[in-house]
Amino acid sequence: MCNTFSPRGECSGLPYSLMSGLDNSYTGDYSDRADFIGTKISQAKFNPDRPHGQLIQEYFNTALFVPNAVGNFGNSAKNNLRGPGPFNTDLALLKNTKIDEHLTLQFRAEFYNAFNNAALGLPHFTTTDPTFGQILSTAGSPRIMQFTFKLLF
Repeated sequence: MCNTFSPRGECSGLPYSLMSGLDNSYTGDYSDRADFIGTKISQAKFNPDRPHGQLIQEYFNTALFVPNAVGNFGNSAKNNLRGPGPFNTDLALLKNTKIDEHLTLQFRAEFYNAFNNAALGLPHFTTTDPTFGQILSTAGSPRIMQFTFKLLF
C-alpha cells in the first residue's frame, strides 16, 4: 500500500519533495522545504483524467504550497509527492526458419517503447520558480526498433 500522494492514483512514479527556493532557515544551503497550507496532502491531488495539456501545466495544486516561514525549515514532508508513473510497452517477434537438418535462421524484431509513449519528467518543485508545478521535460527513451538475423547451428 502506498501512503503518499499520486495524481494518477498509483505509486509507480518517482518521489520528490517540494522546496521553498529561499534560505529562510538561514543555513546557507537553500534546502528548505515548502510550507503546506492545506489540511491533507490528498487535497493537492487533481483529477488524473484531465487532458495531458492540463496535467503538464499544473500537475498538482500549487496553491497549497508556499515558501517556508522565516526561521523555519518548512513543514512539508520529504518525498511526500510522486511524479507521473512510466507507461512503456516492449514487444518482440521472432521467426525460426529451418534451412536444413542442423541449420536454422532466426529473425527477431524487437520494439522498445513500442507505442512511443512519452514518459513525463518530474514537475518543477521549487515554489519560487515561475514554472512551479509544471512538467517541462520527459524521461526515458523514445521508440527503439531492432532487427536481427541469427544463424543457429
